Amino acid sequence: MKKTMIYLEDYQYRQLKREAENSKKGMAMIIREAVNEYFKTRQKKINYKEFVGIAQGPVKGSVSERVEEVLREEMK
Repeated sequence: MKKTMIYLEDYQYRQLKREAENSKKGMAMIIREAVNEYFKTRQKKINYKEFVGIAQGPVKGSVSERVEEVLREEMK
């Protein structure tokens, strides 16, 4: 874990302090939870359906039988 410093507006600090007291959590814990939620919403969800039909497989291949394996390899 790394220590860092952030600057909050006065009203943000008051809300954070109040939330910490009400939830019995430390202010740092609440900030870490908020940062985690922020990054969760920023991650692009992969729509595997977009991959269907974008390429031609080998003529005598079994791609349809190994679709999960092929997708895992392509997503690396």
